[in-house]
Amino acid sequence: MFNTIKPIKGRVIVCPQSKESHIIKNEKGEDVELYMDNTYNWDSRVTNSTHGLLMTDYKNLKAGTYVIYNHKTISDENKLDIEYNGSPIHSIEEYLIYFGVDGDEIICLDGMMMVERVYDEDAVSPGGIILVEKKKQDSLMKVVAKASDIEDFEVGDIAVVYKKSDYEIPHNIGGKQMKLIRLKYSDCLAKWEN
Repeated sequence: MFNTIKPIKGRVIVCPQSKESHIIKNEKGEDVELYMDNTYNWDSRVTNSTHGLLMTDYKNLKAGTYVIYNHKTISDENKLDIEYNGSPIHSIEEYLIYFGVDGDEIICLDGMMMVERVYDEDAVSPGGIILVEKKKQDSLMKVVAKASDIEDFEVGDIAVVYKKSDYEIPHNIGGKQMKLIRLKYSDCLAKWEN
């Protein structure tokens, strides 16, 4: 079924996967199969899928790779009249695909980086009180992972970016709740060196 449907320009073919199975050991040492829901909604209700199976090759990802996409992506309007293993297949806009996932490893798409926020070292009030919540730097991001086509940055570098150019994606990978932050290379203005 992989690579049998050719998407038109600007679209990607995916099969949403809302549940992922994990084998864990209980207190008696027995294997227990646990299903972890991989859906997300702003109020924590289970609604829309946030990851699926890539049905066709896309950029640097091969068909069969799990991908993370925007939680508002999957709808009846982009559903095809085709199923894969009992799940419907969708044709979605390519800019809504954020990362690939291989096991617990995140794969950055060409032209994308995964970053984390940079905070002030010591958040101290004018009166000298150390604040619990550190102040976020809106235009600085630390590179955690990057696509191989990005040569100006290495993992660990600090990117100077447009304010609010980061896009935080709540997700569940390998049974762990996490927030990934996607940054487009085109939103980078400079590299911070100190």
